[in-house]
Amino acid sequence: MSGGLLRPDRQALLELDELLHELEQLATAGGRARYDADAHYRWVIHRLWIAVGNEADAYATAVGDRHAQPWYSLVLLRNRLAHVRLPDIDEDEVWRMTTLRPGSLSKQVRGLLR
Repeated sequence: MSGGLLRPDRQALLELDELLHELEQLATAGGRARYDADAHYRWVIHRLWIAVGNEADAYATAVGDRHAQPWYSLVLLRNRLAHVRLPDIDEDEVWRMTTLRPGSLSKQVRGLLR
């Protein structure tokens, strides 16, 4: 990007937008059967949600409201994915989030980028 450094809130939103786009692409590149059978595919989705939670936390911190929604929920998801044993992850929740949430979150992020 030209013109110097971006504000931390804007940088986090741009990162979120890219990560959510990647999740949307992965959701359309496979289905639940692939998610259940392909450990690498599942791992990539987990890692992307952790990264989304990191950027949500960065955004919420930058704007001074760490408990605002949906950012706080994304941070909680990140914490669960990053700190629980793999067998204890609620894969139904992760798959639901992957197929249902990126689009609506992207709209919210893009609205804030305007």
